[in-house]
Amino acid sequence: MPRFGLCCISLDLQDRDPPLKFQTITYKRFNSLQRDEALTILGDRILNNLIVTNETIKYCHEHNLCYRLSSDLFPLVTYDAAGVDLTDLPNHDDIQDAFDLIENTIKETKVRISCHPSEFNVLASKNQAAVNKTIDELNFYSSFMDRIGCPASQESPMNLHIHNKDGSYDEIIDRFLENFAKLDENCRARLVIENDDKAGCWSVKELIEQFHNKTNLPITFDYLHHKCHDDGLNEKEAFDICYSTWRTTPLFHYSESREGKNPRAHADYAVNPFEIYQDCDVDFELKMKDKAISKYREILEAL
Repeated sequence: MPRFGLCCISLDLQDRDPPLKFQTITYKRFNSLQRDEALTILGDRILNNLIVTNETIKYCHEHNLCYRLSSDLFPLVTYDAAGVDLTDLPNHDDIQDAFDLIENTIKETKVRISCHPSEFNVLASKNQAAVNKTIDELNFYSSFMDRIGCPASQESPMNLHIHNKDGSYDEIIDRFLENFAKLDENCRARLVIENDDKAGCWSVKELIEQFHNKTNLPITFDYLHHKCHDDGLNEKEAFDICYSTWRTTPLFHYSESREGKNPRAHADYAVNPFEIYQDCDVDFELKMKDKAISKYREILEAL
């Protein structure tokens, strides 16, 4: 049976009293403070985020869900201008204890953990500064996944878009592979690639015909992205061919279009039962998060 996946935030946990919510801090705010105060505030917020992560994983276990880690757990830690390492934080020992807590929770619950770094991570970019930042960010989050006991494999995938069409297919893929080789081994072992939602970007067909045979990286099938940019493949064809690229149970993405002019905008809830053609897990990329999953399960039960 497929498992559904919660992406980053539990709205049910935010409704608790007191609410369990992630916290952040901007570089502008951080830089306006005295260094010691800034590090204390940052450390407290990171510790809060780890505690929320642990509670969210337990919530996912209770509701038979996979969990996608938030890409905002560690504000400013990979931002060069801030010059912050976790060891600089006054509560570094407490943060390490929180890592242990999450590791134990994952071990006990066996919740499948994934990560989807932000769209600013582009391995195929011609901008070397952007590539360097991408490598740092991906390696950091992969090391965090190691630290909390996630397998260094596509069982705990790190999902990425190619996000580049600058040049020929061969030029783009060569740049991607050159920079992919610079990633840590544990990061390379987790990386998977997702189809895009815009014409002129990477469709499932292009990923199969141009990219996969040169990289052997699994392809994440995104239902909404394919609906927006099918490139001549029907949904089942695209699903099945993406499925064939995985060496473990695939983790795919589902959403529906929000009403309006932009079909790529994600809806709050799913209203249309969708077909899962082979056994896989499916992250729900709907705005109402776990509430959307609960409502969709009600739709299935009513069928």
